Amino acid sequence: MSKDLPQPQQSEEVDLGKLFKLIGNAFDRFFKFIASIFIGLYRVLIKLLIHFYKRKIWYAIIITLGFIAGFIIDSKSEKLYGANMFIQTNFNSARQVYENIHNLHELAVKDKDTVKLAEILEISVAEAASLKGFHIKPDLDENDMAEMYSQFYMKLDSISRLEMNYKEYKESLTKQNHNTHQIGVASTNKNIYKKIEQAFARKISENTYLKDLLKVNQENFENEEMALDRQIKETDTLVKAYLKIRVSESKKEAIQGAGTNLYMGNAQEGSLIVDESKMVDKILDLERQKRRVNTEKTEKQGIINVVSTFPETGYDIKEWTDKKKFVLPLGLFIIALIIFSGLSLGKYLEAESKK
Repeated sequence: MSKDLPQPQQSEEVDLGKLFKLIGNAFDRFFKFIASIFIGLYRVLIKLLIHFYKRKIWYAIIITLGFIAGFIIDSKSEKLYGANMFIQTNFNSARQVYENIHNLHELAVKDKDTVKLAEILEISVAEAASLKGFHIKPDLDENDMAEMYSQFYMKLDSISRLEMNYKEYKESLTKQNHNTHQIGVASTNKNIYKKIEQAFARKISENTYLKDLLKVNQENFENEEMALDRQIKETDTLVKAYLKIRVSESKKEAIQGAGTNLYMGNAQEGSLIVDESKMVDKILDLERQKRRVNTEKTEKQGIINVVSTFPETGYDIKEWTDKKKFVLPLGLFIIALIIFSGLSLGKYLEAESKK
């Protein structure tokens, strides 16, 4: 039996040799395949270069003529300018703003009703004719969206918190859910933006309900401010009276159980009404509330807040695709390439058919 033991070892060596040979052949075919791709690409590139080299004069003439024609067209066409205004919406007025912007865009682009547009924006009909479009979109900021999600998340119950995540919240938001928006106006008159600014900001938020809501909101702020002023004055008077009593009591001879003691609420008998430091803290707290009211009153003094007004003049908003001096040469080049390629293909097929 000892003579039969080496035979399985020789069989295993043969199998391993075949395996390595198969792996080597596989790698060899793979590298040849990769090489064939690069060789094919190289041949295509060479054929393209030959194609362009043979017809370089034709392509040069076509591109030059296209550039000249495009330059002439651009010089004779009206230039298009643009400018942006950034606003913050109050009292859920974003829907009204979007509707009014869409209406202005309809008047300027589709209806071309320059008379109505001039009436709305308080400009001349000729100036209204220069307006070529109105656009609005939310001014998205990831930090603001994260803060909005945090406030929204805190209002959810425990079950809803498990089902809601930040990605789903972002997808559920609409344009009107955001407070800050970018409004763009396109015009052929670069000096029109400051002329329409005030009327534009006023007209895009016009709504009777929103006006009434603004009026009531301002009245509430004024009433709250008056109430805080009254509390501050009364608290300050109380502190002064308390300090006067303290000074007066300090001049008297100390007698146990004698003197003037002031009590307030659940204060214990035998103790003074309040600690003056607490009264000062109360005044400071009321002052903080008053500053908060003043800030909110300023932030909500209008249906919309114009965060950034239009610049003094508009700026060129045309992309390179809007300029004929670039588009026309490119278009003529592609057309010429198709025609020459078709002619070459026709000659090749004709030659093949004669074989």
